[in-house]
Amino acid sequence: MEPIIDNNSKVFIVTGTSTGIGLSIVKKILDQKLRVVAFTRSKEVVENQVKDYYSKSNKNNIDYQSSLLAIQVDITNQQSVENGVQEALKVFGRIDVVVNNAGYSQWGNTEEVSDKDHRDIFEVNYFSVLNIIKSTLPILRKQKSGLILNVSSLIGHLPYPGFSSYVASKFALTGLTLTLAKEVEPLGIKVVLLSPGVFKTDITHKQQFKNLENPIADYYQKVSLQETFDSLKKYEDHAKGSSDKFGDLVIEINQLYEQGKQLPSNFFIGSDAVDHAQVHLTNLLSELNQWKDLCISTDN
Repeated sequence: MEPIIDNNSKVFIVTGTSTGIGLSIVKKILDQKLRVVAFTRSKEVVENQVKDYYSKSNKNNIDYQSSLLAIQVDITNQQSVENGVQEALKVFGRIDVVVNNAGYSQWGNTEEVSDKDHRDIFEVNYFSVLNIIKSTLPILRKQKSGLILNVSSLIGHLPYPGFSSYVASKFALTGLTLTLAKEVEPLGIKVVLLSPGVFKTDITHKQQFKNLENPIADYYQKVSLQETFDSLKKYEDHAKGSSDKFGDLVIEINQLYEQGKQLPSNFFIGSDAVDHAQVHLTNLLSELNQWKDLCISTDN
């Protein structure tokens, strides 16, 4: 199949595009008259969401139909991902920016979460990103350019009780991303970590959040599990983070990259992420200084 569009506009691949931040990123890319490949569990959902968005807007100059390619992909399956990437190349002829956004959360203290649930969340939050990277890096290496944005979380940097499996999966993604950035920088490829705080994404309301099947009563003596879960929903409902503005940020980061600006290794996104990160890093440095003598006592 020959490319259906023969122009030089950038091509993005975005995962987790049916709702929330991923869908917002897709819309913002199209608003910029750029092309986007939306990896999703339901291409009809994405296509209908985008169609509805433009039918209600005054952006009549946007040819979203020829700039959007929604592909049903199982991101936990390497072959499915490879097929999706190859289809993107056949249709658009190139790939320039990869946004690994897909993920979900899991409530539960470490011993409460089943072994299966611990492993399942890593399949989506970590190994699916690895699948995307392994299928797109050969293309980016060949063209000696490209931008990879991996969406981690504020709690991919600091502990948060009650979300052990989610925190662990995001810590793993943080480590992978920061290491990958060093590996591919000499090849002309930029990798940046995005670490948002809380956004209004319905992560505790819909399928992106998995509740406990077998809670342990000892952890809920002061506050019940239901009260804990209700407080999480309430906290999200009052979150300052806007999915719409997250999409704007992705566009701005890409523009800075195109301008040759020096990008950081990580963006803490949202005022809550910045505030909590500052406190965490300050406390970490203080703790390091407090115990420095004992830490270096192992030296010869």
